[in-house]
Amino acid sequence: MGLAAAAAMLAGCSAFATPRPAPAHDPSLAPPGPVGYVVCSNAVTPVELSTRTAEADIPLGLAGAPALGNFAIAASADGRWAYVVTSNGVVPGPKPAAGGVVPPATAPATPATASPPVPPPGVGVQNVVVPIDLVSQTAQRPIEIPGQGGTHAIVVLPGGRTVLAASGSTIVPIDAVSRRVGKPLDLGPGHTIFGMALDPGRPMIYALVTGGVFPVDTANGTAGVEIPSGLSVSSVYSPHGIAITGDGATLYVVGQGGTDFGGRVLPIVASSGAAQPTTGFDRFGIADPAAVAVTPDGSSLLVVDSANNWVNPVPLATFSDPPPPVRLPQQAAAASTSGTQHPTDIVLGPGRTGAFIVVGFDAVQPYDPGLQTFGRAIPVCSGAASMAVAPAP
Repeated sequence: MGLAAAAAMLAGCSAFATPRPAPAHDPSLAPPGPVGYVVCSNAVTPVELSTRTAEADIPLGLAGAPALGNFAIAASADGRWAYVVTSNGVVPGPKPAAGGVVPPATAPATPATASPPVPPPGVGVQNVVVPIDLVSQTAQRPIEIPGQGGTHAIVVLPGGRTVLAASGSTIVPIDAVSRRVGKPLDLGPGHTIFGMALDPGRPMIYALVTGGVFPVDTANGTAGVEIPSGLSVSSVYSPHGIAITGDGATLYVVGQGGTDFGGRVLPIVASSGAAQPTTGFDRFGIADPAAVAVTPDGSSLLVVDSANNWVNPVPLATFSDPPPPVRLPQQAAAASTSGTQHPTDIVLGPGRTGAFIVVGFDAVQPYDPGLQTFGRAIPVCSGAASMAVAPAP
């Protein structure tokens, strides 16, 4: 594909903008302490991590219902803003005539056994980024972004000025202050982006696609050569299967692969792109890893498995021989809710707040990695898929 040479500059909206948004001076309505913001199809639920309490939903005000997993959230480091990438709109149908009756089709009649015509994909649907003011706890007007396809990943660059959103196979830069959209960087056909990890020490992000990872230099807006992973992405359609260590040395990618298509964890040396030997969970049964997180001290990984509703702890000291998984508590399903009913994301809170697993239904499950125990499930908005942690602004 020659991506390194052909990738376009993220023109018009610098991917390494340094000016910071103006600090907020108005009284904050945000919950105190660290907050996890959980995004669903049309709302975001704030969760106080210290008290494990859900606050009132923040409506996104979107039309229609995006496909499950077609939304992700990221927050600025100062806790002032969060950003949701998703889709907005519905596929339009025929307009009713006077009296509310749908007019007959003008096309020639088709046999009764024929399938009804299907509208072109994406008609009436626009991918968007929704800024959320975390001081006022309100969603702002959506920002339309180019690109078609899934919206599974979003990151906020250091300084909080630039947001990078995944829209199908493209990475779209947005100036968070001016709302101006820059020129997207397209990774090419068949490379829908399912996750992005921000390098903590270099101007780099790593974009997860089926079968590989693309390193992207945010200083000049170019994509490097794809790093093959040989791994699929999770079947829950809401994967966050890529994470990076705090020192930026190692990437970890999860998915299904190998000759038996089992659950795998693949380490990648960030500086060279060299893939290291994998570990897996075959002896525990069929696995479908959906998301991975690195513990703050860098000693372990936490992998959530959507096939079995498990958490797989992976101490790096015994990486090749992970211990038995820990099963999530059974969730009570309500008839009015929607979601995957399987874990879709895992994040780690600051200090001793522990880990939090988005169950993919309508709850967040607290988890203590040291004791391997669970707290009481926290109810959140329906169809939950992704979570971001932010300090109080």
